[in-house]
Amino acid sequence: MTYLSGLSRPLRVLLALFVLLSLAAVPPRPATAEIDKSDNLRRTFSFPYKGAVYPPKEGADYFKGGTDMAFQGRFIYAMQQGEAGGVHIYKRTATRRGHIKLGFVPCPGAQNDVAVVKPGLIAIGYHTSQCSVAGGGVRLIDVSDPKRPKYLGSVTFPGGTHTLTMYPGEDIIYSSPNGLGNVRGTEQIIDVSDPKNPKVVASYANTANACHDLSFKFTKDRKLAFCPGSDRTEIWDVSDPLAPDPIGEIFNPSIFYHHSAEATDDGKLLVIGDENTEADECEGGTTGALWAYDITDPTMPVPLGFFGIGRGQAPGSAGSDRNSYCTAHIFNFIPGTSTMVASWYAAGINVIDWSDPADPAEIGHFFGSGEDYANYWSAYWHNGRIYGNDRTRGFDVFRPKGLPLNQ
Repeated sequence: MTYLSGLSRPLRVLLALFVLLSLAAVPPRPATAEIDKSDNLRRTFSFPYKGAVYPPKEGADYFKGGTDMAFQGRFIYAMQQGEAGGVHIYKRTATRRGHIKLGFVPCPGAQNDVAVVKPGLIAIGYHTSQCSVAGGGVRLIDVSDPKRPKYLGSVTFPGGTHTLTMYPGEDIIYSSPNGLGNVRGTEQIIDVSDPKNPKVVASYANTANACHDLSFKFTKDRKLAFCPGSDRTEIWDVSDPLAPDPIGEIFNPSIFYHHSAEATDDGKLLVIGDENTEADECEGGTTGALWAYDITDPTMPVPLGFFGIGRGQAPGSAGSDRNSYCTAHIFNFIPGTSTMVASWYAAGINVIDWSDPADPAEIGHFFGSGEDYANYWSAYWHNGRIYGNDRTRGFDVFRPKGLPLNQ
């Protein structure tokens, strides 16, 4: 005979009512939200950052998470900003997990950027940082032993660095100033052949504009640089790395802020990203879009089309916090193709086919939802994987499947 069977009927009824009322008072466990993503992108690795705001909270400081990335072979250097900021060093391996973390280079501060100078040597750029007491500039770090990174040398200059770009084939860094209010600065050209004693060896003072995120594209016929910033994108001939020569300009009244620019390997198609902080309609329109240009003749760019993101939640007011931006930010082309990987802040990551620039098509995406909220500062293709640096969570790796790679 059980304990309950020994109770009187009234007591059993009262006990049953008590149990039912107790269960009713406990809210049901919420179901896990379905992740909004395409079937051809699978996230295989995720490393959370200390200090990042995750899960996201209203009014939280989003300047504590991931920013840009740089790559060298199997190594990935992922930046984080804020009090816990610095460079996270990862390596792609043959293990089941696929990636491991090897080390960290501390560099607390806002808007850190990273570039690979050569295997085992990276550069960190910053406007202001606890890395340096002398102001903004560039530091050179030996990461040949990722577990024991070593500071080698640095150079400082007025305004500091917003982004860094290596000049292909030379120990030369272009330091771009346009960011954090420094919109009329000077492009600094730095010789890092002696990493213990880097030097500014040339500069390009553009009074009308300054580069935000410069990129290069070298073909057998020409050496070009693309300088997006504020209200225009300039095209430079950089045959002489110490003497940029502006040869073309792109103005577009529909672009709020020329943020990034990347060209296909053949140097014929250029895509410019508009970081629109004033009006994101998130419905696939022209605000915060990517814009395509034919640059077969770089002195006379020809507009071809645009791609706007069709997801996300539009900010409630102009200039609101980046936790709700659904605007273009950082991207690259898969080598040898017209297929692009792009980041869109809170609209996630996507893959875009630009083979018809007048009608570009989204062929993959990861938006996230619920516990997998996405807010990607940067996203890139590298050696068969897609990497995202998230502002609320940290470093993510995606394995694409079935994407066209030879268009």
